[in-house]
Amino acid sequence: MASRKKADEEKLKRRRLAKFRFKRLVHVVICNRYWIAEIEDREIGNNVHRNVAVIDRRLTHKGTLTIIEKKILNSSLEERTENKRHLLRRVLRKIECLHDLSMEQLDNIAGCATFEYFGPGRVILREGHQPHSVYFLANGEIVVSRLTWDSVYRTYNDTPCGTRARGQMFGEIALLHDCLRTATCSTANFDRILRQTLLERWQQLQFALQRFDYFKYWTNAQVRECCLLSRIVTFETQQKLPVDVDKGYAYFVLSGQCMILQCLTVSKKNGSYRLLPIATNDSFTAKQTSSDVLDSKIPQEQPIEHRFIDVGTFSCGSVFGLGEAMKHRMVVARNRVQCLVIPCDWLFEKQQNVGNTWHRIRMKLDMAIQRDRLFELFMRDQHWQCYRKTLVREFVRRNPRQNQTQLADVPIMCRIEQGKV
Repeated sequence: MASRKKADEEKLKRRRLAKFRFKRLVHVVICNRYWIAEIEDREIGNNVHRNVAVIDRRLTHKGTLTIIEKKILNSSLEERTENKRHLLRRVLRKIECLHDLSMEQLDNIAGCATFEYFGPGRVILREGHQPHSVYFLANGEIVVSRLTWDSVYRTYNDTPCGTRARGQMFGEIALLHDCLRTATCSTANFDRILRQTLLERWQQLQFALQRFDYFKYWTNAQVRECCLLSRIVTFETQQKLPVDVDKGYAYFVLSGQCMILQCLTVSKKNGSYRLLPIATNDSFTAKQTSSDVLDSKIPQEQPIEHRFIDVGTFSCGSVFGLGEAMKHRMVVARNRVQCLVIPCDWLFEKQQNVGNTWHRIRMKLDMAIQRDRLFELFMRDQHWQCYRKTLVREFVRRNPRQNQTQLADVPIMCRIEQGKV
């Protein structure tokens, strides 16, 4: 009975030991998954599929170190033969900060360098510690930070002050000057690099949505989805907004002003203008020449003109690009403009289009600008300009100028300072 109990205990002990070894093996594999992930296969053999895989890997491989090179770097110094050191010298030559070193210096580094892998968020060097080595970055990014004293909270804060990228070295300052580590070097992760930037961008989009009453009653889920789909775009002065190109996006003006330019295609005969139907010039572009237009049904003896009229202004809080008619019309920035751009197909969904809000705004924009009304205003302006010129000409004729001073009589300095004289 006692022997059976002892045998069961031995069996249970072996099971526990096997389970422990297996967990230990998995832990080692996970810790070293970065440098054992590659399968080195340099030789070309008779297997066609294998040769294709080898060549494809050679063409697409972007890492600095292969598994064989990492294995050499992790071996003891006594095991590094001349061939292995020669292989390491070629690898070290690829690192940007080591390009100018001589072969002797590279051979010395190849004899003592080792390979280490650090996961994201790991501290490699700590400010104030004793220096023992210098590091060359084969892949990834390093964040350099220093301790700064906060006089308000009376504590030290770890403040980022720079980065190190692939091909650069770090940790050499303390060795050069025989002092303690002057900064902390950590591997980059999401929190250190992207969190603050993405959080600021996210808050900027949320703040932009809060400036419009249209989104006041949206749920948090709608606001989050809108922030994912939308973006903030900046346009410089006199830059054309791509409303006619990106027809699937609505523009909400955050700052600045945009002018609406309407092109009226008119024909002139005997001093009078006639508005041509929009179908006559459907293919109108800014680069179209008069010869292209003459191919239409309009008689060639009637010259065709394109008159651009400043219709109005989209200021802060305005919205456009909801699908309104944009033929022969463009939107140009009067000054520096920032717009919140949201996809129209998502905006017109039932959840975001309560009460057909966007349809009603689109109808209002279509009704506000009518070509016939603009042509009437254009003709009124032409009549006024003609009347004014005639009036001024008649006044000058009846009241000739008594002062016979010519432009040449004005001192040159006055003409330089006042160029409009």
